Amino acid sequence: MSENVKKHNSASYKGMFQVENSDIMRHTINSLVHVASTKTSDEYARTSMKNLLNQLIKDYDFLKYIKIKDAKYFENTFDAVSVMSHIDTVESQKVGKAIQSLVDILKKHLGKRAGYFFIQEFRDHLGDEYHLLIKNMGVDLRLSDLQEEFEGLDSEHFMIKDDVNANIAFIEKK
Repeated sequence: MSENVKKHNSASYKGMFQVENSDIMRHTINSLVHVASTKTSDEYARTSMKNLLNQLIKDYDFLKYIKIKDAKYFENTFDAVSVMSHIDTVESQKVGKAIQSLVDILKKHLGKRAGYFFIQEFRDHLGDEYHLLIKNMGVDLRLSDLQEEFEGLDSEHFMIKDDVNANIAFIEKK
C-alpha cells in the first residue's frame, strides 16, 4: 500500500499510508465478486457486479470508470477488474457511499444465496486494512449485516452509533 501516490482524496490507514480510491474500489469489488462467487458461480458474480455498477451509475457517475472483463482470459481474476484513476479525484465519502450501496444491493440481490455469513466472509476477504479504510469512508458493514434481521434498515437512512462509555451500539435514523 505504501507505493500508492498521496492525494487529499485518498483514504488513510492509521495515518501512515495514503491509499487511492481506485485501489480501494478495485480491492473491494474483487472481494465482493470473490465472496459472491462462493455462493453462486464466478460468471454470475461478475455479471451481477457489472449490472449493479451500471444500475448505480445514475447515482454515482464515477462508477463508469470501472470495468469488469471476462475473467476466463486472465490468469488471476484480480486482473479482470480495472478502475481508472479518475476515481481518485472523487471525495472519499462519495466513494464510500457507492461502496455501501454495492454491498447492500449485492447482498439483497443474492438473497438467500448470500446467506447469513456473507458480510463476515466479505470482511475477511477484504482484510483488516481495507476494512478500516472503507469504514473511514463511511461504510458500515455492521448495518449491512443487520439488514437481514431487521428488514428495512438501509445505510442511506440509518447508521450505527457507538456509545463507548456504555460499551454498546445502537441504530439511529440519520
